[in-house]
Amino acid sequence: MSQSVQYFDRVLENIMHTDKQIRSATIFDNTGNELSTRVREGEEPFLNDSDTKETLRYAANAWKIRRTFEPKVGKGRYVLAVYDKLRRLSMPLGDKYLIMVTWGIDGGSAQIIEHLENMFSGDPTKDW
Repeated sequence: MSQSVQYFDRVLENIMHTDKQIRSATIFDNTGNELSTRVREGEEPFLNDSDTKETLRYAANAWKIRRTFEPKVGKGRYVLAVYDKLRRLSMPLGDKYLIMVTWGIDGGSAQIIEHLENMFSGDPTKDW
């Protein structure tokens, strides 16, 4: 097993343990190619595979656009989309990858976001 796959597995496992409301977590590259995904047992995706691929490509492209404005507004930390059926967060994972995490609508948003930011802050004193 490659080092990247092991790292992705560890990251996704930790994300899924963040909160029982988390439905899924996906790591994808800057072009929108899915690299690894975890879906909580018992959860059915709202989108089919084709729609999911399109969503990842759209999110990757949106992050490319956001990065062009970083010199003026600073580095993007995350984007949260709120829908009737779920919350969906995307955020950079280093310079090469992105993460998309979805969770239910029943609470937990602030805690989930704070935990995810701590995970990827690069601060070794923050436990995740």
